[in-house]
Amino acid sequence: MSCDSSRTSFCLLKSEAYLFNKKAYIESRLRQQGLQITEVWQVKLTIADFFQIYDSWTARFFSILRTPPLFTLDLFILEGEDAITQMHTLKYRIRQEIAFGFKKGGFLHAPDSVAEARRHKAILSNRVVNKIILADLIES
Repeated sequence: MSCDSSRTSFCLLKSEAYLFNKKAYIESRLRQQGLQITEVWQVKLTIADFFQIYDSWTARFFSILRTPPLFTLDLFILEGEDAITQMHTLKYRIRQEIAFGFKKGGFLHAPDSVAEARRHKAILSNRVVNKIILADLIES
């Protein structure tokens, strides 16, 4: 995944997406928005990763509590026109739709900018335990 432009973004599912059975819903909302899921990375994050991804102590603390290290999470690699801005806006809408109106935290994480996408991608790419390239599945 190249994060050198706003055409590429990602959506990292958090543990509550699985606990409340919202993975398929989130995936369908991404597609409804016009974002193409080109790859699915399964990642296992460490406590140190949360400290690199989140700047706030509160976000770090609650992310570590909600997503124990070695819990496998899905990361959707997304392509689309202005994907970073679209995904940034969509993550708040999805949270409001499935999290009882709460806007902050929970269910999914997405970068806010090209720079953040690049920085987070560098962290997450080191934690991939399985990678599914969807174009390969379509061609076979």
